[in-house]
Amino acid sequence: MGFLLSEKYRLEIHWDSVEKDPNQGILYFRGAYFSGPALNAADKINDKDEIRLDFCSQYTILVKNVYIATFAWEGVTYKDKKIYLNKATLSYDQDVEGIPTLNNKDHIVIDTKNHENEKHYYNMFYPAFTVNKENELYNFRS
Repeated sequence: MGFLLSEKYRLEIHWDSVEKDPNQGILYFRGAYFSGPALNAADKINDKDEIRLDFCSQYTILVKNVYIATFAWEGVTYKDKKIYLNKATLSYDQDVEGIPTLNNKDHIVIDTKNHENEKHYYNMFYPAFTVNKENELYNFRS
């Protein structure tokens, strides 16, 4: 199952390892970093910040409404065309059943098309997709 996304606007979140807190609805990432062509046009990222990721188009079979998760970090380091993120977390709604447990080889792809400077303030969420180690979308319809 593929998805269309202009390479220019592709931003990825990768990590070395991920741990889930089953009681809090939080994923903790070690060795997390942003990469991808979107960094070529990106403004400097705040040292401590968060973005809201909209997984609805991929998870629509699992959720009745929107599915928004908050990806946050505390500390950034620019190195080798990547932005490394300290204390990276993903907070999500615990009430949704069937959401995949992310593995260390998975990654998240973000569409930044509507987040150029002139459009960013009109778009609160970033469309996002979970992708497995084979670079394929998780398919919840099968």
